[in-house]
Amino acid sequence: MPTPSPSQQPDPPLELVLLDVNETLFSLQPVADRMAEIGLDGRLELWFTRILRDGFAAAAADSFVGFRELAEHHLLVLLRREHLTATATEVAHVLGGFDEVVPHPDVASGLADLRRADITAVALTNGSAEITRGFLDRSGLAELVDDVRDVGEAGRWKPAPEPYLLEVERRGSTPRTTAMIAVHPWDLYGARSAGLITAWLDRDGVADFPSAFGTPDVHAATLGGLVDGLLDRPRV
Repeated sequence: MPTPSPSQQPDPPLELVLLDVNETLFSLQPVADRMAEIGLDGRLELWFTRILRDGFAAAAADSFVGFRELAEHHLLVLLRREHLTATATEVAHVLGGFDEVVPHPDVASGLADLRRADITAVALTNGSAEITRGFLDRSGLAELVDDVRDVGEAGRWKPAPEPYLLEVERRGSTPRTTAMIAVHPWDLYGARSAGLITAWLDRDGVADFPSAFGTPDVHAATLGGLVDGLLDRPRV
């Protein structure tokens, strides 16, 4: 029997799943609620978008800026533009909302599905590994996640390739045996560009994945649905 060419070899089995954190595992509503308390009701998306923009800009310039530094800066900018003021205590109170986040309803069962399938799960965030560990501990999910990492060690924010590939190397996996799960198309675009399998968590059902980013390998409305799709994905 002839040996299949490399392009005909079946995909190897899934070994590692990287999980985005903000909005993928939990909602930022507690942060939005605290923003409303200081006069910034409805400004969460604008604030967070500006944080991401500048983190991405630093990565594009082959540099790095910490999440909290950008978060504080853009919170103060929003306050000034609304002709509002806030004390350092109030700013810290808003950022402390990250310590109150709770998991989306589907997260616990989805992580449990990964554990039962013996797939290594690593949370990978542009934010803070410490805050993410606290969230997992409070939510009783820590035992379902093998590790928590932020992009500080890689020195560049996702979607630059370094954060994804550093975790692949750390775990002894390969891009072809690693999947990235996220609600953010930009995150999956970065993962795809690094050679990873992409799994899009389309929580709101809007189906707004940009066509320029290609088609995600797996697409579902719940974390459990994505895990099922990853495990059942044709290995061709």
